Amino acid sequence: MYSKFVPHVNSRSMPSTSFPPNSGKRLARAYVPMQPYIGLLPLNIALKKGTIFPNLVMPFPENED
Repeated sequence: MYSKFVPHVNSRSMPSTSFPPNSGKRLARAYVPMQPYIGLLPLNIALKKGTIFPNLVMPFPENED
């Protein structure tokens, strides 16, 4: 269905992301540390936590109101 889709890019509103050749600069480098598989959370808890993987749960402080 979307195999021939080409997004419209407005060059006037998009900042230039290219560097001059041989500038020695890189755009980005991703670092993803290995994470051990330690099982899955039960679905009712996963929906509350926002993830099914327990090692990705990031607790936030409770509201102090």
